[in-house]
Amino acid sequence: MAFINADWRDFQNTPAIEEKYKGGILIDDYLDILKKTGWYHTHIIQAPMSSQRFTAGVVSAMQKKNILGVISRYVIILNQER
Repeated sequence: MAFINADWRDFQNTPAIEEKYKGGILIDDYLDILKKTGWYHTHIIQAPMSSQRFTAGVVSAMQKKNILGVISRYVIILNQER
């Protein structure tokens, strides 16, 4: 199985240093769930995406607030235990 995903973090308008894990779903959470259902990962590839969604105004606002922008996704390839 292969799928594309990204960490989900509740960070809208929050400086990176103030982000809290609570409520977030990170790649290791996905992997833990899949492992419990008999899958194991063989590859994790970070795939870059276009930075086109970040306009100059958006980047400027993010810099002022020290907000991180994400421009990649994970491609996770898994196999089932037999």
